[in-house]
Amino acid sequence: MILLVVIFILILLNVTFFIFFKKGKLNLYVSGTIMMILAPVIGFSSGALLLHYYDWSSGGTGEGAGYGGAFLGLLTLANGILILIIGFIRSIILYIKTGN
Repeated sequence: MILLVVIFILILLNVTFFIFFKKGKLNLYVSGTIMMILAPVIGFSSGALLLHYYDWSSGGTGEGAGYGGAFLGLLTLANGILILIIGFIRSIILYIKTGN
């Protein structure tokens, strides 16, 4: 359930960033940077939630929760880097088309 909520939050953030980009209110550089700044927050919070709901009676150490949180944090970081790269490529294409 936590994984679905985090994925929903990432999709919602992406849609919001691109809506603001299309309206001209937010640049893709800023969107990618915000997403990369949110990566540790999402990773640590999801790892803490996964650890909180871990079944300790099963005899494990709960390290899978840490791996899950790290994976979600890296997924968010990769998403932010992808948005930033798209912004760079778009800027280069616009620079070449306008010839400035």
